[in-house]
Amino acid sequence: MGHKGSFLALLIMTALAGCGDGAEVQQLQEKAVVVQLSDVKTATTEHEFTFPAKVMAKTTVDLAFRVSGRLQSVNLPEGQTIRKGRVIAKLEPEPFERAVRMAEVKVKQAKLELSRVKAIATKGIGSEKSVDNAQVSYELAEIELENAKANLEYSVLKAPFDALVSQRLIENKGFINTGAPIARLQDLSRIHFKFDIPERLVNQYNRSQVAKATAYIDGAVNKEFDIDYVEYSTEPDPVSQTYAVVYAMDAPKDLTITPGVRATVTLRGSDESLPEVLGVPVSALVTGTDSSMSVWVYDEKTERIHSQKVMVGPMVEGWVAVLSGLEKGQKVVSAGVSQMKEGLLVRPYSMQ
Repeated sequence: MGHKGSFLALLIMTALAGCGDGAEVQQLQEKAVVVQLSDVKTATTEHEFTFPAKVMAKTTVDLAFRVSGRLQSVNLPEGQTIRKGRVIAKLEPEPFERAVRMAEVKVKQAKLELSRVKAIATKGIGSEKSVDNAQVSYELAEIELENAKANLEYSVLKAPFDALVSQRLIENKGFINTGAPIARLQDLSRIHFKFDIPERLVNQYNRSQVAKATAYIDGAVNKEFDIDYVEYSTEPDPVSQTYAVVYAMDAPKDLTITPGVRATVTLRGSDESLPEVLGVPVSALVTGTDSSMSVWVYDEKTERIHSQKVMVGPMVEGWVAVLSGLEKGQKVVSAGVSQMKEGLLVRPYSMQ
């Protein structure tokens, strides 16, 4: 066959191909890729989140005298627990005792003067104003006596509660000014656990949806404690965008806990208290260059996949919560997602 015959044959073949369905031919030539699919389903019935926590005292106070004076004695054993009402420091009492005696004399003097002025007034000699002035002087003298007695009491510093002496801030010497810290005391009647929760969890869950909260304290081997909610911060940390949360428990009698040690807090909830949350395997997620998340959704009618952006929540046992973008019953590619592309023809993998 010559060149003209070959060219004619080519034209005939092209015309015949044009008469058929191009899409049908393309599909016959395209080979489906076998992929592993997973159902979009409700997340596990138990939701569990673990956070590193810091053990804190219920209250930490810097104790100080309400009056000034020379320190006479101090009894503050660091690291030891002291009982409520125990004397932990004293100022020299003599100046305060003198002030009380002087105030008592003034009260006595003012009382005598008031009696004298009243006696004169009954005879019509004195004036009503003189009686009023004497009455005021007497009342002022009584107030001065009350203040002197209070200052004498303030010169003895006592523990306001059962406390751990965290730090002694003064030695048994020198003049002490009013308000100068003497010791740092910690109330350990309740143990507090402070930890940070990510913003996404605060938005999704609230305190009433936590069915159980427990804490594990470093050093308390194989012992988990039940803890109760106390408070949380409504303003996030400007850097980490986390919220501070505090849980607490009564101090255990058989365990000495030092504030500052590390702990682990676990919050648990169930589907009865938490909203229904859809989930997909973590392996199904595709991270975009803009840090967005997406999955490859399988279309059963066309047998093709397409990319769907999703908003994800916490991860639990290999599954990640999907807050938006998917519906229950859909199927997503859960293996080899980096090899997928938009509109790819796929065939679900099935075990023989």
